[in-house]
Amino acid sequence: MLIFGSSSVNGSFGRLMADELSGLGYQVQRHGHSAAGLARPDFRDMRQLLDQLPVGRNTVSVLLYVGGNDAQAIWLRPQERPKNGSGSPWVWWKDERWPGLYETRAVAAIESLCARGVRHVIVLAPADVVSERLQSRLERVRNLLQRATQSTSCGHFVATGGDVSALNQSPSALRTPDGTHMNSAGALRVWSRVRDKVLSIVRNSPEREALLVRRTQRR
Repeated sequence: MLIFGSSSVNGSFGRLMADELSGLGYQVQRHGHSAAGLARPDFRDMRQLLDQLPVGRNTVSVLLYVGGNDAQAIWLRPQERPKNGSGSPWVWWKDERWPGLYETRAVAAIESLCARGVRHVIVLAPADVVSERLQSRLERVRNLLQRATQSTSCGHFVATGGDVSALNQSPSALRTPDGTHMNSAGALRVWSRVRDKVLSIVRNSPEREALLVRRTQRR
């Protein structure tokens, strides 16, 4: 199993997921990349990073925590720009093209993993944040990620929301000083909320059950 995404995968949230899934018998790899997302491949190309990882038919699930860094302008790859080479390489947040471009990128990233034989690609939406402006922008990202999974052959969407009222009362109890990343208490709260849904998807895998049977027989 692969846990992949932005810096939160390297933090409390990623470690908590990896520890629990490892304890359940999965072989887990975890790859987090600071400021990574789908909007800015000029800075960090998540699709390229995914393509370099050794996932395939032996990979039961990929958990993608993505979107938290994407509430900004989209940088167009050269092949995405007008063929005559004119125009800006940027599509700004308020541009009407932004939602369609972002959803297309999300579909392509998820489907690339499906095509390699991954049984389940589970997209974990960005968790709630302290900033009202960023929270509002992330609602668009979350909705587009959900739509994207519905257009793929193996994608699943898991919402992480539910912390807004608690963040308004005591943000430092659940988030680091930047107001975005989860501290250990925040990570536990979010994981406890999504854990059953994630595991219900992961466990719907004949390959996984056969693997656990073989491991049990060796003991």
